[in-house]
Amino acid sequence: MTRLPYLNIAIFTLLVCLTTSLALANEPTDPADALATNEQAAIDAINQLSSPDGPEVKERTNGGSELTGVMVDRTITMAGKTFYRAFSQRAMDNRIIGNATITINERPDARWGSQIWVMEGNRMYFRTQLSPRINEADRAAGEAVQTVEEALLRQQLASALIFDKDLGKEELR
Repeated sequence: MTRLPYLNIAIFTLLVCLTTSLALANEPTDPADALATNEQAAIDAINQLSSPDGPEVKERTNGGSELTGVMVDRTITMAGKTFYRAFSQRAMDNRIIGNATITINERPDARWGSQIWVMEGNRMYFRTQLSPRINEADRAAGEAVQTVEEALLRQQLASALIFDKDLGKEELR
């Protein structure tokens, strides 16, 4: 008979634990946790390469670096900045120049104006002497876009036609 109270206490404790855990299990979850789960599912859906709507998306490979379509401004003077702005606006819609990594450099000279050159990697495609007049920078930028586009086309064509196992992509240029 002395065991009966201990048994009753044990059963009572077990019932309290079970009802507490069931009550906690039926409580609504935190909306922030549900949002984080839904957000992660949305991110995973965006990052997948194939979908029920169409075939698998092929990644684009290019002959240059991983980072393409970048124009670096290394100009100093107002005329140089105007040249860069005009060049980048004209080249923005151009698919050939838009996929290249272009650097526009300037070396100012008090007597002769500024020397401006346009490079991709270590190859110079355009160079000009620019006076401090800003309207001349717009004209030079138009010429530069045409010259750089033609040079990039020639370079892409040559690299497509020439294949040599012994030379790397950067050596074919």
